[in-house]
This record gives sequence, C-alpha cells and structure tokens, in this order.
Amino acid sequence: MDQLLNEKSPVALYHQLKNILLQKIADKEWAKGQKIPSEFELCEQYGVSRITVRQALAELEKEGYLVRKQGKGTYVTIPAIEQNLMSFYSFTEEFRKKGFEPRSELLEFNLQVCSSEIRLQLNLDQSEPRAYYIKRLRYADNLLIAIESTYLPADLFPNLKEEDLKKAPLYDLMRNTYGIIPNTAEESFGAALIGEKEAFYFGVGKGSPALDIERKTYSNQRCIEYTKGTICGDRFRYSIKLE
Repeated sequence: MDQLLNEKSPVALYHQLKNILLQKIADKEWAKGQKIPSEFELCEQYGVSRITVRQALAELEKEGYLVRKQGKGTYVTIPAIEQNLMSFYSFTEEFRKKGFEPRSELLEFNLQVCSSEIRLQLNLDQSEPRAYYIKRLRYADNLLIAIESTYLPADLFPNLKEEDLKKAPLYDLMRNTYGIIPNTAEESFGAALIGEKEAFYFGVGKGSPALDIERKTYSNQRCIEYTKGTICGDRFRYSIKLE
C-alpha cells in the first residue's frame, strides 16, 4: 500500500513525495530503466497537485535518479558513480563496494606485436615486443560505464587465454594465477566527445560528453598494464580530497 502524505507535517509535500518515490527506487519496486507513472497518475495516486508532483520529479531528476525523455515519459536511472582518486582502485572492487554488480563483456582478445607507442608505455624491451590486447565493455549492473582497450606484457602473462578473462576479473587473475600484485597506478583523464562507434555501445548520440582515460598500472616498478578508455560523461565522475 502506498504511503500517504501528511498535509500537517512541517515537511513540504513535494519533499515527502520525493522521499516516497526515492524509496520505490531504493527498494527496486521501480527498476532501473523502467518508465514511472505519469504526472497525472501520481497526482491521482497521492492526492496532490501537479505542481507538487513536478517539484518532486524535478528534484529526483536533478539528483540523477530519474531522466525525462521528450515525448516518451520519465524513466529510472542511477546517479553517476563517484570514484575517489586518493588511493589505488579497481573498477570491479569499487563497483561492488557501492552495491553494484560489476561485469565485463569481452569484445576482442589477441596477442600482437606492439606499436612503438604501446611498447614505450609498457616499457618493453625490443627482444619481447608483444602484448595481449583486450577490449572490454565495463558494466555496473546493466549500465555501461566504460569501453576499455588494455595491453598486457606477454612475458608476464604466459599462456593467457580468452577463457581466463571470462572466468575472473583481470586483477584477480593477475594475483591468483600469475602471482603479480598490482599496487600503484598512474591515471590521467580529460574531456572528450563520444565517437560514432562508442555512441552505438553507450546508446547515446555521437558527440555526447565523455572522459578519455589513460591508466598505467605497476607491480613495484614494473608496468603490468596500459589501458585507454572512454567513460560516458553522465555515468561516472572522479573526486579528490584537497587539504
């Protein structure tokens, strides 16, 4: 049974309604991607004016819980996932901490002779210029967050197979199968626009805002991973504490 609004409460009606609707999202009564009732239906359901409903929806949209699609209605989304840059992290572990179910979809996997750029990034010797190339879609629940292209030095991960990457997260595979502990990383990012191929995967328009990410991961002094990625601008954000 739906919770009733209290007109005698000092809390504004729109704020009461906002909290009720937010609880529906938290309880997954309204699932991510689901269309919610219309403004008229919410007015009827809770016995409030259209102004009250619009204020509540506007707040939830501003905070990232809802998105309005012109001519289609209002849908449940999720706020941008925030990552603190104060310490080493992995997407998989951080998504789990925040209550999301992480998963990766493997698009490409091969062993290749590196270009001079990749060889330089991985600091590879001329005698072993090969690296594994891995292209993945990175999801939190069913929301695509990032498209990543990763390079791993071939000499550090002998006999790495596509099936291995489907069974375990990359950093778990490094630790448990190869005894390599990723412990530090260098990461840089900047504003970008989503290209045509990325737009297809993200389900957004070409030219939508994005973040371009470059990440070099180390085990002690050895570079064990070089990743270039695109993150959809409205789905992920970084934060850092300044003192």
